[in-house]
Amino acid sequence: MDFDALLRESTTDLPVEPRELYEQLPAKKPGYGYLRDVQAQVLEPWNLRRGDRDIVIKVNTGGGKTIDALVILQSYLNEGIRPALYVAPDKYLVQQVIQEAGNLGIAVTDDPESSEYLSGEAIGVVTAARLFNGRTIFSDGRPSLPQVPIGAVIIDDAHVVVATLRDQFSLTIPRSNPVFNELLALFAEDLKDQAPEVLLDIQDGTGSGFAKVPFWSVQSKIDDIRIALRKYVAEDVRSGRLEGVRDVLEFCRFVFTRNALTIVPPCPPIGRVTSFAEAQRRVFLTATLANDSVLVTDFDADPDLVGKPIQPLTAGDIGERMILAPQEINPGILVDDVREAVTNLSRNYNTLVIVPSTQAMDRWTDPTVVRMDANNLKSIVDRMRAGEHVGLVVTANKYDGIDLPQDACRVLVIDGLPEAFSGDERLEALMTKTTGAIDDRQVQRLEQGMGRAVRSNEDHCVVFLLGRRLSQLTVDPRTLERFSPATGAQLAASRVVAKRMADTPLANIMATAQQALDRDEGWTKFAKKALRNLAPADARVEESARELRQAFDRATNGDAAGASAQLSVAADNCVDPRLAGRLREQAAAYANPFDPGQAQAILAIARTTNRYVTRPRDGITYQAISYAGSQAEVVSQRLTTMYGSVERMRVGVEEILEDLKFDPAATEEFEEAMLELGLFLGFGSQRPERDGSGPDNLWSVGPGAYWVIEAKSGAVSAFIGKKDAAQLAASMVWFGKRYMASESVTPVMVHLQKTLYKDGTAPVGTKVITQQVLAEIKASVRAFSVGLAATGWNRVEDISRLIAGHDLDAAGIMNRMVSMRGGS
Repeated sequence: MDFDALLRESTTDLPVEPRELYEQLPAKKPGYGYLRDVQAQVLEPWNLRRGDRDIVIKVNTGGGKTIDALVILQSYLNEGIRPALYVAPDKYLVQQVIQEAGNLGIAVTDDPESSEYLSGEAIGVVTAARLFNGRTIFSDGRPSLPQVPIGAVIIDDAHVVVATLRDQFSLTIPRSNPVFNELLALFAEDLKDQAPEVLLDIQDGTGSGFAKVPFWSVQSKIDDIRIALRKYVAEDVRSGRLEGVRDVLEFCRFVFTRNALTIVPPCPPIGRVTSFAEAQRRVFLTATLANDSVLVTDFDADPDLVGKPIQPLTAGDIGERMILAPQEINPGILVDDVREAVTNLSRNYNTLVIVPSTQAMDRWTDPTVVRMDANNLKSIVDRMRAGEHVGLVVTANKYDGIDLPQDACRVLVIDGLPEAFSGDERLEALMTKTTGAIDDRQVQRLEQGMGRAVRSNEDHCVVFLLGRRLSQLTVDPRTLERFSPATGAQLAASRVVAKRMADTPLANIMATAQQALDRDEGWTKFAKKALRNLAPADARVEESARELRQAFDRATNGDAAGASAQLSVAADNCVDPRLAGRLREQAAAYANPFDPGQAQAILAIARTTNRYVTRPRDGITYQAISYAGSQAEVVSQRLTTMYGSVERMRVGVEEILEDLKFDPAATEEFEEAMLELGLFLGFGSQRPERDGSGPDNLWSVGPGAYWVIEAKSGAVSAFIGKKDAAQLAASMVWFGKRYMASESVTPVMVHLQKTLYKDGTAPVGTKVITQQVLAEIKASVRAFSVGLAATGWNRVEDISRLIAGHDLDAAGIMNRMVSMRGGS
């Protein structure tokens, strides 16, 4: 008897209701007999909203979201919406999806051009990079073959896929590519007007600054840009990144560093992936998302529907984690001592350490360290998952894509905050950050990183957070509210543990971690209680996301005037001054093609609230700074206006101190930190060079008293160079033209060295902030912030006493500096 033929001839409709569909799957493997309760809590509300075009589903790791996704797609197929596509972040996860589909008996294929996919007989499973790229097979612009259609699509781990999407729809041209120098020459005069010193560094291949090309220059030279880019040959011959941005080049942001040029559109041109843009049903699965707005700006999802995510009844269905920040528990603990203690712990437990950069891997010096990178990642992960004791594994910037359940990893370390690397990423971080705040992308990466070792609600691990700034973030309410409810609850529970251990020695902290690893019954009960009856968080969709996406679509569809007007209105209604400045800059870019004068007027307003937006063509009228009054009174006022609470102040100070380091790759961040340090200490503080000319930093430190500061935090020479000394002299001349001759000014240089080369000449009386001096100032500032937190924090009399006690008035800081020596 041919039962398959009988089934085909049956008039009974295929099941679409999720429970019924699941129960009727004929080839489920043992252990897959019934849906878990947490899966039903997702599938039942989805079924009620299955007619919505865009649906967001938030499920914690281990909540069975792969099964949810496969059932949803099969249900769409049974309903007649076909073909159906499952999108996973990478090839490794594609194979996991295919394996899970096999366990359920659901037909899948990794070939979206096969007849099985096109007919709806099998669900297509592809990587995000295959769907989202400039040469995608899912586009009606495909040159020789027909577009591959999509009826229903699921984006799994949307919080990870968004990074792939942004990467695929942007272009990075390394310095080694001849097109880099051709475009640098094309824009040289424009960059000279914006950032002359940075341009010289880029041309010389030195420094770590970045320079953004003015939008009017991009638009006026768009034909030359297109001609140059026709010569561009990608290192990866399969890359479609150029094709991804070429249709929106006139609205892209061009940012140069000494290493590369990045070309990034305001929003990914998702319409190029025609099948995705036209799909009848789009479902976004995510375990963690610090800001749901990215689904709107990047995927062009409906903001109203994004604001109504489907979630299980409780957000606490997650594995157990004890999260410890040793330097927050005891500020006297040295981070190297924590690394040594963790290394000892790794003798018994597989331990994963995630650092923000390849350079940071060198912090872990034990000879047993296993360094994991793209070349050996799969083999090392496979060994750990197979039960082998690998020990201490260190990897750089790998906050996602690694699954290490159970004994594969019992100890996880996040050593330092995730960093922005490209010039555009660094610019974006500076344009959008607020004082003492953390970028949403950093929160996202932290959450992803802390989830690498807990892959189900039956799993457990200990997480260590290293670095003072990262430690302080665990107590900042602004950060906690951006994590998922479960991670926030675990951070809060760990904070309770930390308070009980305040100022305890490192040995006691490690003993407490051992209790969690030994499954201490008291700890496990406490940890489970922290997650009990945990309500899901509301979606976070910022109004600016809707405006940015709609304006981009309007501009690329020919309505630049409407796009500009829309963003100008959005900026008027925006309470965040930096974001308002960013919106106005984009409004100006859209206005420029039809009204250059109006564009410059909009940009001038934008610059008043965000100094990282492009300088107007006619420059900026310099506003001199003056002594603001009693240092203690100014500090008291700014503590309230800049921070608002003790916790935020501590985090803000740690952010400043973290960036005050001699690092050739972070000079821009150093100068910004010097600006914020001056403000925190109650001085007048500016960055004149950021506005076109003048010193890197200018502080007003007393009545008629100023410091002209040139920050050479990226210098690595054995002496102070002639060029650096000349730049300080030029800044002194700049000061003399803008301030009265009667005012006192001290030339100050930040440099590793204090002695000039023989051919160098510095201004008379030049003082130097060396590495040792900087370390002393940072230690005093940290102690000052601790004192503020302990004494009522904004009482003027207490602040005055603390300033004097820590030698943080102008005289006290000056006395630490050393005099510059002439060369011999």
